[in-house]
Amino acid sequence: MNCIDMVKIKFPDIRICSDKIETDYQLYEILEYLKGTYELSFDILLTIIAVDYSDYVELIYPLLSTYLNERINVSTKVKDEIKTVSSIYPSAYFDECEIYDLFGIRFAGNKKLKRLFMPSSWIGHPLKKNYELKDTRLSWNG
Repeated sequence: MNCIDMVKIKFPDIRICSDKIETDYQLYEILEYLKGTYELSFDILLTIIAVDYSDYVELIYPLLSTYLNERINVSTKVKDEIKTVSSIYPSAYFDECEIYDLFGIRFAGNKKLKRLFMPSSWIGHPLKKNYELKDTRLSWNG
């Protein structure tokens, strides 16, 4: 039995698209299962990818199992807030701060959530599709 089948048995509501597991509300539990199950041992979170689709932001969590030497992606759609996964994968802290700073997604339970790249006085989140650049000093004229 492969890892996708094991996850599908444990979480029957998920959707499988190629090598990506899609979930609407069980992200934390799925990541906990993938890391904590000995036969799977997805022990490394490589990064968190955010993609803005205007109505929602898709978060993609690429995982690596050093035990199986396999990769898998887990994704979910979020509007404005989701539970932090930094208690499962401590490396998620930096990515969550970056996504908060640039996309405005809050990670509930991340006690140190802060801006990383934009000044603390910056208004808005510049990688959102609906973000309007109002300061003409920051625009490029061709």
